[in-house]
Amino acid sequence: MKPRQIVSYALVAAFAAAFFMFARTPATNAEAAYDGEPEVVAATFASAWCSACKVLKPKLAKVIPGFKDKPVAFVEFDFTFGPRDELKAEADKYGIGELYERNKGATGFTVLVDRDTGAVLDTLTMNFSEEAMRAAIAQAVAIASHTDETLAPPL
Repeated sequence: MKPRQIVSYALVAAFAAAFFMFARTPATNAEAAYDGEPEVVAATFASAWCSACKVLKPKLAKVIPGFKDKPVAFVEFDFTFGPRDELKAEADKYGIGELYERNKGATGFTVLVDRDTGAVLDTLTMNFSEEAMRAAIAQAVAIASHTDETLAPPL
């Protein structure tokens, strides 16, 4: 076998490994799975090649377990290999198909959406601290749930 063939086979094997590692269906974070119907969808638009995602996702991963019993669905749309039908199907399942269509292929952010109204409540980026992420998600839940009296206008 020639050295050129060995290199070619190695590249094919590396690509295949990367494909199977990243070409997966969108994942809902099981650690933060809420048993009921979520009121807020936290949709992360990401990819393996996105440098902003490499900052955003570890921070978000530390914040997510604190919302385990809150009505939030954390879902990720991985565009490493581009937009795919199963990503659109997942977005439709969470009632954010239109948001997906507007942002498909863009990466490096998490959008907090009121599931009932479709309103974007906030957008988390790599510039948010963990504390700011927690506060933004908690506020989104309060708005969507209409539970925080401080958000209601005074009588």
